[in-house]
Amino acid sequence: MSELSEILGAVMISLVHARRLADEETAAVAEYYKDNPLLEGMSLPRVRVPELTIDMPVTFEQHVPAKDAELDSTSNIHKALMEQFKQSLDDEDILSKTKSFQSTFDKESKLALEKLADIQRTGGSRITREALLRSIDDAYAKSLKKNIANKEIPFEKTQIVNKSIRHKLSQVALKSSSSPQSLVTNATTSSVKESANAANSVRLQITLREEGLEWATSSQDGKIKNRLQPE
Repeated sequence: MSELSEILGAVMISLVHARRLADEETAAVAEYYKDNPLLEGMSLPRVRVPELTIDMPVTFEQHVPAKDAELDSTSNIHKALMEQFKQSLDDEDILSKTKSFQSTFDKESKLALEKLADIQRTGGSRITREALLRSIDDAYAKSLKKNIANKEIPFEKTQIVNKSIRHKLSQVALKSSSSPQSLVTNATTSSVKESANAANSVRLQITLREEGLEWATSSQDGKIKNRLQPE
């Protein structure tokens, strides 16, 4: 048994590799044509499948509900955040000049984390890593605005510190990641025949359309760049 996404993915991957095998054979034929005086002026045969429709029966075995991301404890996140914050201030040689800023950010970041923890406890909305990062960004900006350090410290240094705490926060914030809901299915022909009934089976009609890509080479600032673009 596999998730429905894995079955659909396998079908699409198979089509991609079918195109690769066909193109490899076309390349071999091109070499043959080039070396044959009677064929070298002819166009090359190249088989493509612009559209493929598959009618596939499957049975649904299980529905796996979505799982929300789980934040680590507020105290653990806050501790790691403040350690990185002070370390970054020290690295930028501004630790001793920012006592008031440190105190304010300590309070604002703790308050922001507690608000998100409350939201998660009540189940009001899904908590994502990005939501957490933005919340701490707001706390950082608010703390800077409240302190004179915002005027005394170069903007570049405050940005470097902010970037470092975002990176640390991204590493330690989540106790477990979220996962989308999924359907566990069975597409094995013999199993479908034996277990299929009106309640658990469907026929999937899948239409896949091929979109070819090709490499395009360009020169920019003395550097050669290769990009994939539509044929």
